[in-house]
Amino acid sequence: MWLARSAIRRPVFTTVAVILILVMGIVSLANLQMDLLPDIQPPVGAVVASYPGANPDEVLEKVTKPLELQLGTLQGLNNIQSQTQEGVALILLEFNWSQDINQMQNDVLARINQTPLPSDVDTPNFLKFDPSAFPIMQLSVMAESQEDGQWADDVDEITQALSKLPGVASADHTGLSEQQVQVILQGNELQKWDLSQADIKDRIEASNLSQPGGIAEKGDEDLTLRVTSKLTNLKQLKALTMAVNPQNGDKITLDDVADVKLTEKEQEVITRTNQKPSVGINVFKQAGANTASVSHEVKAELDRLQADKKLQFVTIFDQGEYVDRSVTNVTNTMIGGGVLAMLVLFLFLRSYRSPLIIGVAIPVSVITTFVLMYFADFTLNMMTLGGLALGVGMLVDNAIVVIENIYRHLQRGEDPRQAAEKGAGEVASAITASTLTTIFVFVPMVFVSGIVGQLFREFALTVSFSLLASLLVSLTIIPVIASQIMKKPRKGKKPQRRWGQRAFRRTLRFALGHRFLVVLTALVLLGVGAYGISQVGTEYLPAADEGVFMIEAKLPAGTGLSKTDEVAAAMESILEKEKDIADFQLSLGTGQNENAMFGESGRNIAQFYVNAVDAEERNRSTRSIMNELRPKLAAVDPDVEVELQEQSSFEAAGAPNTLEFTLSGSAAELEEWADRVSDSLRQVDGVQEVSDSRQATQPELQVVVDREKAEEHGLAPAQVIAAVSTATRGEIVTGMDLKDGGIHDVFLRYEKSFQESPEKLEDLPIPVGDGDHVKLSEVADITVEQGPIVISRDDLQDSIQYQVQFDGTDLGTVERDVNAKLDQINLPRDMDVRFTGSAELFQDAIDDLILAAGLAVLFVFLVLSAQFESFKYPFVIILTLPLMVIGVALALYLTQTPVGVTAMIGLIVLAGIVVNNAIVLVDYINQLKQRGMASYDAIVEAGITRLRPILMTATTTILGLIPLSLGLGEGTEIQQPLAIAVIGGLVSSTILTLVVIPVVYSWFDPETRWLKKKKSEATAE
Repeated sequence: MWLARSAIRRPVFTTVAVILILVMGIVSLANLQMDLLPDIQPPVGAVVASYPGANPDEVLEKVTKPLELQLGTLQGLNNIQSQTQEGVALILLEFNWSQDINQMQNDVLARINQTPLPSDVDTPNFLKFDPSAFPIMQLSVMAESQEDGQWADDVDEITQALSKLPGVASADHTGLSEQQVQVILQGNELQKWDLSQADIKDRIEASNLSQPGGIAEKGDEDLTLRVTSKLTNLKQLKALTMAVNPQNGDKITLDDVADVKLTEKEQEVITRTNQKPSVGINVFKQAGANTASVSHEVKAELDRLQADKKLQFVTIFDQGEYVDRSVTNVTNTMIGGGVLAMLVLFLFLRSYRSPLIIGVAIPVSVITTFVLMYFADFTLNMMTLGGLALGVGMLVDNAIVVIENIYRHLQRGEDPRQAAEKGAGEVASAITASTLTTIFVFVPMVFVSGIVGQLFREFALTVSFSLLASLLVSLTIIPVIASQIMKKPRKGKKPQRRWGQRAFRRTLRFALGHRFLVVLTALVLLGVGAYGISQVGTEYLPAADEGVFMIEAKLPAGTGLSKTDEVAAAMESILEKEKDIADFQLSLGTGQNENAMFGESGRNIAQFYVNAVDAEERNRSTRSIMNELRPKLAAVDPDVEVELQEQSSFEAAGAPNTLEFTLSGSAAELEEWADRVSDSLRQVDGVQEVSDSRQATQPELQVVVDREKAEEHGLAPAQVIAAVSTATRGEIVTGMDLKDGGIHDVFLRYEKSFQESPEKLEDLPIPVGDGDHVKLSEVADITVEQGPIVISRDDLQDSIQYQVQFDGTDLGTVERDVNAKLDQINLPRDMDVRFTGSAELFQDAIDDLILAAGLAVLFVFLVLSAQFESFKYPFVIILTLPLMVIGVALALYLTQTPVGVTAMIGLIVLAGIVVNNAIVLVDYINQLKQRGMASYDAIVEAGITRLRPILMTATTTILGLIPLSLGLGEGTEIQQPLAIAVIGGLVSSTILTLVVIPVVYSWFDPETRWLKKKKSEATAE
């Protein structure tokens, strides 16, 4: 081929070109960002509407349903879900993956504006799902002393310092106790002096203000005016005049009618780490920033802060560290695969020069790939590095074929330069065809939608880049180096047929003489393989053991914070005794939901973020730890519901080892069947936990205004409602700049006695004007009722979401058994079951992957037809594809690996790999026939001649994937099924290709089509 010939004749030019590529590759590698996964943009958005003061039923009828009707007809909408709770409606929109969420934003906003909503509903917001909105690090900060305000200053300084780091978008904190000035009103004193809460508020606000004035002149200068009356200490606040004693004219001060003090704000969120009070800090990275670099910067800054202050930092979650370990592990498997490939070459050729050439070819090919990755705007992530790890074994295939052919020419006595030129030229067409077929296998990946398409597109392109680089290297650098360092064998040493080649010759002749037996055996093995695949089950993506899981402990609705804290403390003691748990962070209560790490938040819910020790330091998996903890935690309190959920960086692909589905129907039917469904699912083999989104009602104290009685006292219902709300909830009326303690909120509320019981609330004084008051019981009825917490809907119907966690089985088996159980209990016909999460994603992915596999086979056939200028020989080559199923089935069955997305992609990859051996074989048969050799002899001779390169290329690819197939270390789990499938398919297809392809070729060749049993006249071996 002209490329190899030109490279050999101009070695300096070739060397310069290689140096340029290496320099560009090193610069590209230095500039490639490092992340866990490719950038994924799910087409998911949420509409949030606020309806202050409305109960869930009101919000549902007046806000949620009108919005659902408008948004439900959007183009490309897959599913619409809603959650309605007091004062808030959340509507989740899931579009087709072909839709661009940015382009859909205008349509969504237009529909929102067209929706008739009550005037007091705040304008709904549309929020797009953004993976960068999730923290990459979660930290806990603890201090020896948390007094005198220094603790708050330290926390603020930490968050500000972290926010300024390069690559950090922001850092925030939760669980910090803040101080405020509390003014606790005494109801009896207010009534005594005819004062109301509104009077106190007005007087405080009127005494603490600052306003700009006009302009005053001072000579030639204009001075701006500012009029101020500031309260700078508690003494001034207490001395404010609220009223005057009409009997003696004495002033009634705020201190006379209220308790005024500087104290800690009432704690709504409690955060502890390893049983010690702490503050949680979340670190968010900028879009496109290097996750690993940001993590390193944050840890370096924490070390500096820790040295300056008496603080203790605990890292609860660090995605950067996981990225680092995962990238390192995948890189090590790639290097290990390359070393094994070089070892194979040495064992086959018994020459140190050949592995040396491969040792140059692999780095050059990989570095060239980095250049292409940089210009394609890829990152170094699990998928691109996985593509390189797969490519390492394939990288050397072309080089091996070229080197082996050059070595064969040297054995014939040709000089190194001539051998390099002829050897590379003879196989140039074959390796170009094999490379193009493998690359065209990945072209259909552009038709795979969903998260699988976004995850594996970079994987497919990286493999393609590496193969193109290896083809270029094999036809340029390899011949140049071979012509310089490879030598002729010693004189007198002629190539000999080894015993393996003689045995294979006999085997091949036997196969050609018993063709129907060979084909029948292959078909039987194919049937056995198909049966084996059906026995291993299915999964979406493999679960990665990242050592992180969540615990949610839920007490009955209405449970107070103190009781929840008591239960949480008992659970902390259990976690502390677990030797395989490194750290755990507790968050309970509610502060505008900011503490909700997953699921719900509330005063009756405690949430734990648990971090296990490193995988090499424990003998149990994360799921085993969870399974052992589950009964211990549930035994803490008879009323507690405990849910454990393993966390994964592939959360967009569904929760690990979890089957999710939605049950839709009328509210009454759902309430009737909910427990029956859960109880039946707990009987399914392998199920560890069943949880649902159903919410119990919450006890609430309802104050119903009696309009007639209120009007008799000159009150409107709104006045009564406002008075009760501000008295029980309290309100911030102003801010005081205390010179010795900074700015603090002034919080005004009634004394707690009015909230201790419904009876005491009845005595709450309601101002009616002219200094008079009436008791609340005189204008309203007070009763204890049950009210809904959250109303869930799916596709405009009431619904319940179920999560079924399993262990020791697979997703497909659990889905089948759950379907059987649901059929067994005879659900009403008007109730719908819709599988979501991993099950839904798997079904969508399989449909796309089957299409991709069909197109891959078609593209391979068309490329081969163009290469061979024939439709006959490509058809012979395509017949190798079913042979791979035998080995894939055996490999998956022996390793008990379910058929999932990565295994399916392994099958597609195999479609491009396994034909390479057949291409090399069929191409050489045709070359021998063109030289005048009889078809039978050409078939046998080609099989013998190509035996060694075929075994070498297959073995190098197999050994190159062995480290990845073992799944050693973090981050390799997602690629492991792919490696297992490729290894199994290569083993079976290589062995059978060497026998079955010659048999099939003999049927397609006119000269040997009716061959019964024919022996070649050439009997020399």
